[in-house]
Amino acid sequence: MTGTDKDPFDPWGFMVRFYAVPGIAPACLRLQEAHGLDIPFFLALLHARVTGRVLDRDLVQRLDGECASWRDEVIRPLRAVRIRMKAHPWMTPHAPVPELRSAIKEQELRAERIEVEMLARRLADLPSAGPCHDPAELRDVARLVLDRQSPSRPEALPEDARFIAEAAAEFVAT
Repeated sequence: MTGTDKDPFDPWGFMVRFYAVPGIAPACLRLQEAHGLDIPFFLALLHARVTGRVLDRDLVQRLDGECASWRDEVIRPLRAVRIRMKAHPWMTPHAPVPELRSAIKEQELRAERIEVEMLARRLADLPSAGPCHDPAELRDVARLVLDRQSPSRPEALPEDARFIAEAAAEFVAT
């Protein structure tokens, strides 16, 4: 990973801390479920903009294309298995099953971190225009990601995406 404790460009560290902010985790999950949003990708790009990287539609499209097969072939299948296991009735009577589900969840998170580390290497190389705490610019990043990953959604930015973008501006500014 490119970031360290002293390096402000640490998308994974940002995501771990930001995800713990009240309301962020459920908003992320709703966006993931309703729009198929790749949350690590979304949060990494928000962090990139907050730390001054300038993003545009072409860059978001390229980065998303680079992550698509990893997301589709590794992350989403792990998530699907984990979710199916939680909902299945044989989860409770068989003691080893919850442990296996937990191990799958750990691997899903590990796969997400690998994606974020790849993005971090690409994003760290972009020139920085200085920190950005403008909620409007972060909402624009949210729109770019949603336009790419959920093109058939209604035109308006979903409230959860707006909430997350505005919270990111405040979170990093503090």
